[in-house]
Amino acid sequence: MAWQTAAMVYALVAMPVFVVLGVVAQLTRSRPIRRAAEIVLLSCAAAFAVALGSLADDALQWTLASLLAVIFVGGLVMHVRSYSRPS
Repeated sequence: MAWQTAAMVYALVAMPVFVVLGVVAQLTRSRPIRRAAEIVLLSCAAAFAVALGSLADDALQWTLASLLAVIFVGGLVMHVRSYSRPS
């Protein structure tokens, strides 16, 4: 149970890190920073998937998971759209 909570906390912390790295990558056009943002995004998605196992009864966790999913999808859409822009 503690590792599921840790996975949820990591997912919640990693999402703003991804957004900041994505903004910095867009401003500087740095490939290493863009790759770091992708790694953070993938690890956040994996942590979120692991944390979903503990969401059976707790309404607060369901609310947080729903908000995180919306933020994740929004960030993913913004990230994918950034590839279609000319460099």
